[in-house]
Amino acid sequence: MHTPVKLVICFLLLIGCGRISAHELTPTYVDLKQSYVANVLTTKLMLWNGRADVLYYKVLVYDKDFKELPFVATPGKIIKLEYSKRQELDVFLGAADARDAVYICTRSQILKGLKQKTVISSKICSKIK
Repeated sequence: MHTPVKLVICFLLLIGCGRISAHELTPTYVDLKQSYVANVLTTKLMLWNGRADVLYYKVLVYDKDFKELPFVATPGKIIKLEYSKRQELDVFLGAADARDAVYICTRSQILKGLKQKTVISSKICSKIK
């Protein structure tokens, strides 16, 4: 069998035999709007936890080169979220940083010291229009 065919078969077996889960961040494309503070822009996002093995998510804001930018998030930059629950979050960026901002992302945080460690950390991003 050719190598590409083997890869496709392995992928299909993985999907059929295993369960792939991640978290969700919506909307996919966000608009930044003026907040109640001068020179500060904001947007609202909804985070959903689709992973029973993860309780914490970190919020990040990146420029086009995936360099982190300063921001404020409520309820915080690290969010505790139970399995299958949703959490609304607000992200605030200074006007100067907002010009460079391209992505708002959430990354699952794996706890140290667990007997069964999760190998995969998921990262989901929304793109700023």
